[in-house]
Amino acid sequence: MVKRDSANLVLNVRRDSRQRALREALVVPWQQLAEGASAFAEWHTVILWVRVITETADHVPQIVRFALQSRCPGFLESQSRAQKDGLPIWKSLEEWVTAHRFARARAEGWFDALMYYAYKDLRTEQAWTTWERTKADWRHTAPARWPTLEQWMSEVLATRSLALPGTEKARAVQVLGTVEAARLNKAVTESLEKRALALWVDAVSKPRQPLDEDVTTELRNRCPGLLPASSVRPLWVRSLFSHLLRFGESTWRCTARSEGWYAALHYAVIHHPRYQRLIHYNQRCHDEWSQVRPKSYPSFADWLASADAYCAGRKA
Repeated sequence: MVKRDSANLVLNVRRDSRQRALREALVVPWQQLAEGASAFAEWHTVILWVRVITETADHVPQIVRFALQSRCPGFLESQSRAQKDGLPIWKSLEEWVTAHRFARARAEGWFDALMYYAYKDLRTEQAWTTWERTKADWRHTAPARWPTLEQWMSEVLATRSLALPGTEKARAVQVLGTVEAARLNKAVTESLEKRALALWVDAVSKPRQPLDEDVTTELRNRCPGLLPASSVRPLWVRSLFSHLLRFGESTWRCTARSEGWYAALHYAVIHHPRYQRLIHYNQRCHDEWSQVRPKSYPSFADWLASADAYCAGRKA
């Protein structure tokens, strides 16, 4: 009973943290949030490189000093002054990076959101796995030469199996080697826009009512074959929404499945900050338009532009 209560408490804390992070995400454009999370994931990889080398060497080798002087001007000098605090250098670096590279996110109240998406970045999980395996390998025999940061980064990106197999992240990481990054990004972008189309139709349509003529025209242009050829406008029902989602993504989904990288595509889409923003904007439209119906509904292009630009008010 006690163990179950403890597990439930942990789940509730995680759920609350997630909800807080997603609320914070709304105060900043999703593009800026995505850039910040990506940068943090890269810094996290750098910090783990510093950590594994310095903990193994029990000092700061010259290769690490050179990298830190280049990437973090002033850090080593401040570290020397603050050495009395007793923090390991990698921990001090983590604090320095947070204070100097992500000060704006902290000041504007979206640092937790940045961290949330950074830890959704598959590179973060790859870096942790590489660190754990490297630390275990070096425990008995240190390498003759420390890896450069570039070599460490390459090793992280080449990691295909995680410490916890069978998870959503592990399945996605496992197939990353079967698709080029640029092609995966293209598939993610196009899949997100197909999902945006479905969310727009849902926002501007009334349940169990015929689709507006402009909506029908947009769907026929963007999704040939989705709607029946008859001139009768279909009703907006849940099954049509699901069909639109599947139809819109069918090309990339079929390609990714046949080539073996669908797990990476699906993971990247559902955990993308743009997708969360689209969902929130769709709900906002429902809430506002249920109170005051607009004189005319926006086109898909206008709705998508507004969704991409949407931010909630910042906290005072």
